[in-house]
Amino acid sequence: MMMKIYAKASLDVGEIREKVRCGCDGIEYNLCSDFACYGENFTHNYPEEVFTLKNVEVVHVPFDNKGQMMNIERVFQREDLRPIRNVFRLAQYCAEYWGHRVLVVIHASISFYDFMEYELLRKRIERELGQLLCDFSMVDIAIENVVPMEYKEERPYSPMLCNGIFTDIPQIVHYLRASFAERVGSVLDVCHAAMTRKYMTALLSAADFLPKGALPDKIDYSMEHYFRANQGICKLIHFNDFEKNGYGRAHGTVFQSQEKVDDLLKLYKDYGYDCPLTIEIREDNYLDCVNYRKTKTMIEHSRYQ
Repeated sequence: MMMKIYAKASLDVGEIREKVRCGCDGIEYNLCSDFACYGENFTHNYPEEVFTLKNVEVVHVPFDNKGQMMNIERVFQREDLRPIRNVFRLAQYCAEYWGHRVLVVIHASISFYDFMEYELLRKRIERELGQLLCDFSMVDIAIENVVPMEYKEERPYSPMLCNGIFTDIPQIVHYLRASFAERVGSVLDVCHAAMTRKYMTALLSAADFLPKGALPDKIDYSMEHYFRANQGICKLIHFNDFEKNGYGRAHGTVFQSQEKVDDLLKLYKDYGYDCPLTIEIREDNYLDCVNYRKTKTMIEHSRYQ
């Protein structure tokens, strides 16, 4: 099994060069809030080498000017769609330069129930997404699973709970595929999945009204169920771990054991996945990516590779 390994990097030449030195099959752009400001004229605001140094495969939507992730339900309910159009423009630009399709990754924290109930929002998502896929013919989109809540210590408000944390994403993807076929897929972030399992296991264990023992699929948050639910629709896996509560610097960390890497790659193999992996790892210094190199070595040394 030879899987492609992508490296996540911001629009910084030095960071991309470091990922190239570390070794990767392609780059996933980690767009930051600066792109929300400069994305309208990205070819003039970023060095050309950013786009031409290494094969670009994926573009991840950025945080907005307020530091809020541009989730699909937030993006498409706004009047101004220029931020998401700029992401697609960047992806199309890279696709034309490198001569292959490029994937746009976007989070979603809406449940499938709400997705179907919020008829006006759903219809606008379908209409505007259809226009984007028409206007940018070499760009596909994939929706990424999130964690049960969004929490940043520096924010003045309480944690925001999220509904779209498990089978919601595959269900939304299957719904959209009826209109857009394979141009829509999912992204399985194993860090987000593991955090969801941790928090939901604690919640469910305190719910004495729920069945004990074997859980029905709809409330089974095991990693295996994630792989099963995304089987056949997953376009990319975000490969990383977490520590403690999983927030801040404890999010997107390097794996602490080869066994955990092996367990994930076994599920990848058992469920017939063939999509790439993006090593999405936090570093103390992104010009010396020691954690990326360690994770890449663990993948290469896995008995399931």
